[in-house]
Amino acid sequence: MKTSVYPLPLDAVLAKEVAKAAKASGLSRAELMRQAIAFGLPKVVKALGKPPRRITAVNPLPPKQARALYQQEDDDVREIGQLMAAQRFEVAD
Repeated sequence: MKTSVYPLPLDAVLAKEVAKAAKASGLSRAELMRQAIAFGLPKVVKALGKPPRRITAVNPLPPKQARALYQQEDDDVREIGQLMAAQRFEVAD
């Protein structure tokens, strides 16, 4: 097995916890850290990983339905125009 050495700075509190856990488990600190990474890595990725690209639970429309809906003329053009006009502002030079 090919290995890599990774220096890992720990604050005093965490270093004491690692030493205590190593003693309680009978493992060396290095082996304890390897096991902690191996056991905990999937949980860390699940908790802190990037969310999936799709952010909705709603399925997309089937292509035939989508084409039919998007071919219909918008009936809210007037209201959108009023909304945009109400939001106008001028930028000072």
